[in-house]
Amino acid sequence: MAVAPSITIGEFEERQRRAKAASAAAGFDGLLVISRGGGSVDRYANVLYLANFYSSFPFIPDRRPDWSARGHPMLVLPNQGDPILVVDMPVRPHEIPLSNVVQADDVLPAVVKAIKDAKLEGKHIGVAGADALPWAAFRKIESDLQGTRFTPADEILEKQRSVKSPAEIAILRRASEIGSNAIEEMMDFAQAGKTHGEIMGVGLNALAREGAVMYNNFMASGRGGNAPLYIATDFPTFASKEPLEDGHWFGIGLSGVFQGYYFDHSRSKPIGNASHPEIESFEASIAAVEAGIAAIKPGVTAGAVAKAGFKRLQELGFAATSDFSGLGHGIGLGWDAPWLVPDETWVIEPGMVLCVERTVEKHGFVGDFEETVLVTDRGCEKISKARIRRW
Repeated sequence: MAVAPSITIGEFEERQRRAKAASAAAGFDGLLVISRGGGSVDRYANVLYLANFYSSFPFIPDRRPDWSARGHPMLVLPNQGDPILVVDMPVRPHEIPLSNVVQADDVLPAVVKAIKDAKLEGKHIGVAGADALPWAAFRKIESDLQGTRFTPADEILEKQRSVKSPAEIAILRRASEIGSNAIEEMMDFAQAGKTHGEIMGVGLNALAREGAVMYNNFMASGRGGNAPLYIATDFPTFASKEPLEDGHWFGIGLSGVFQGYYFDHSRSKPIGNASHPEIESFEASIAAVEAGIAAIKPGVTAGAVAKAGFKRLQELGFAATSDFSGLGHGIGLGWDAPWLVPDETWVIEPGMVLCVERTVEKHGFVGDFEETVLVTDRGCEKISKARIRRW
């Protein structure tokens, strides 16, 4: 999952410089940046963003001194001095934007030594990504560095990652194109008699052809009306054996990763002929998203975008509540800031890439819709390409 070659070593070095400056401004002496790999596409972002490294070794329970914290690369980033990357697998030196790389199966003592070598022992260290590391592993680092103060500092990289560079935008465009094509193939295939798993197989094949991987999938179908039926499973989300039938509604929320960068799209369709209340739900989800997108421009808050979408829903007679209380989120090497929730004061800036989404339900009919946009100097540009209406 290496980042595309268009992101240069120089860009990574500039990211490190900016992170150091933000660390100093926040009152830290340096940062400990933690990520999780091991085949996961969840919480790998921070180390990949600063050091272009992803560990593909799976996380396994510690068996010290043979190994510890496998699948957890960590970057020690002092405000003054050179960064030290601690990894559990070999690196490709030409891809790593720093010279000091320590490889160790027993990761935890190697991280402690790196902190000492960076002259951060006994200092105030900001921690970015502590939620990616098991509690016991972090306690081991703390106990071996008595007198060193650790404070959560996720907001430093959260802020920095929220605005994308031209190279990142180029990768996100391609990721969105791949995701759009995959969901198009899935929706074309979704016909009466097909199961969720068969439909997912089409999507997985489409992603694999392009070197992309699925992150998550919400797939559901059902029937509304006087005897509503909801068909979905939790693990995996496409395991239902009940085939689609004429008269069902069907929806997909598909997210995945290409060269480290996410895509996230949702679409709905009728199976067979669509009824009026079915179309009403489909159209309400689209209207809420389009109202949110229309509100996006530099200088407005994320909360204002969310309020615009929810206002439109209420005008159409739909509840603003669902299984996700926001109207969307930023996207990049993960779910990025800002979150589109009504009380969010984060200001929208050019270069942000946002996913605007909404799932609605009324009388057992479900509509699900999501688009991806790039914030420009004047407003925004839609970069997701999947067909909107299939009725």
